[in-house]
Parts: sequence; C-alpha cells; structure tokens
Amino acid sequence: MSVLIGYATARGSTRGIAERIAVGLESRGAVELRALGDVASVRTYEALIVGSAIHNGQWLPEASDAIDRLGTEPEGRPVWAFSVSSIGATSTILSPRVAAYLRRVTPEPRAVQNLRSITDVRDHRFFAGAIASGDWAGIGRIVFRLMGGHYGDARDWVDVDAWTERIREGLVDIPRDQG
Repeated sequence: MSVLIGYATARGSTRGIAERIAVGLESRGAVELRALGDVASVRTYEALIVGSAIHNGQWLPEASDAIDRLGTEPEGRPVWAFSVSSIGATSTILSPRVAAYLRRVTPEPRAVQNLRSITDVRDHRFFAGAIASGDWAGIGRIVFRLMGGHYGDARDWVDVDAWTERIREGLVDIPRDQG
C-alpha cells in the first residue's frame, strides 16, 4: 500500500499533524510525507491524505495550486483531507463560544470542494493548530484577543490519532492493484 501524505504549512502546525499521521500509518505500508508544493504527480500512490493550514478561510496557495496542478490524477483514489486553523473539531485557540459558532458556519475550503468533485474524499477533518504571539500582526492581534484567543498549541493529538485510526481502517478496503 503506497500512501502520500501531502501538506502545506505556514508555521509548522500542519506539518506536525502530517508527521503524526505518517507515524500512525507506517505499519500499513509505504508512507511518503511531502510538502504539497513538491508533489508533481500522485499516479504512483494508492491513497492520498492531504492537508493545509487555513488562512482567510482557504487552504494556503501552495496547497490549492497543487490540487489544481494535479488535475484529475487523484480520480479513483481514496482521499482524506484535513485543515488546520484556530478551530478544530475538538479543540480551539479561541473562546469556546466563538469556536462553537464558527464550527457551525465555516464552509469547507474550495480546494477540498474541488477534490470532492473529482474523487472520493472519504473524510475532511478540521484540527486546531498552534499560535505564537507574533503570528497575528496589528489589527489581527486585537481581533484575536476579542475572540477570546489564547496563544499556545491547541492540537488535539488524541483526535489526530483517532482520525488516523479511521484512515487505517479505510485503507483495508482498497484493492492492492489500484493506481
């Protein structure tokens, strides 16, 4: 089983989550961890896991560009996607009230919607990342504080590991000669 874990990171949180997923899937077969900007083709992989940090509600340009560049190559391959921002499904760096509201109203990033239009996206998961005091500048820092933001690492490793286990279970159903 060959699995690509591709990611786009701004300050390392997304790469850290991708690395954790890779470790969790190593016993399943050949797992390759790569920055999405370095991925020229996915034809040799049987499954894909792709993720990006979110800025302004969308995946980073490096990730969106990779999805566009790959065109229909992911077609026929199972894909899992993850997005990393201030708010995850189980954790947040914002106040619980703000996070609950944003979880309800935040749409799926366009890059994930594009993937869904060409292949079987089995799941898309939101994870919270880490933020340091210098990460949001100027007015952003004020807005961050008004939303109850707190600096630190909000990655929920138990949630990442549970999601990875669901991927492991999903990989069992993939025929070995696919790709």
